[in-house]
Amino acid sequence: MLIAFTLAALLEGTPAITLPGAEVSEPQSRAYLNLEERLDERLAALAAAETPASADLIADEIRSLWRQAAGPTADLLLQRATTAREAGDDATAERAYAHLRILEPDYAEGWMASAELAIEDGDWTFALEALDTVVTLDARRFDAWALLGQALERADANQAALDAYEEALALHPHHAAAGRGKTRLERDLAGRAL
Repeated sequence: MLIAFTLAALLEGTPAITLPGAEVSEPQSRAYLNLEERLDERLAALAAAETPASADLIADEIRSLWRQAAGPTADLLLQRATTAREAGDDATAERAYAHLRILEPDYAEGWMASAELAIEDGDWTFALEALDTVVTLDARRFDAWALLGQALERADANQAALDAYEEALALHPHHAAAGRGKTRLERDLAGRAL
């Protein structure tokens, strides 16, 4: 142990030795970002994205970060549900999501996955409740706002649906489904006003 401290002390004052032609990289000057800081950074980049293609790449990274927000049990349940869905076993997927909602009630991704499955199964009532939970837990969930817009539009709550699409677009200006929904509803609401 004493040798390690002595060696470290000696090397601190010694200039680095580099081979001819080798590039010297500067030590990383900024500290590593935690998950929340990384999300904030990526969400800001998404809002400023100039093209739909670049926005889609950033949005995929954000979804990955959201998925990482819970522990290994949540990840395992999400993996099991995904495997079940891919195999066409929606009942097993729903059980995994139900367990996830019980074990991690504040994990927005669990509610989001449950809402997506409910929409696929045509259960718009539960989807609406789950999406409302998602945006309550994390108002930055552009994907939830867009699906909430669809659910509200289906329930003929067009002004609320338009508001949800606008929330999605404020976070992800290139969100295709939210953009189409907003255009469609603005046209529909303007026609009714006449």
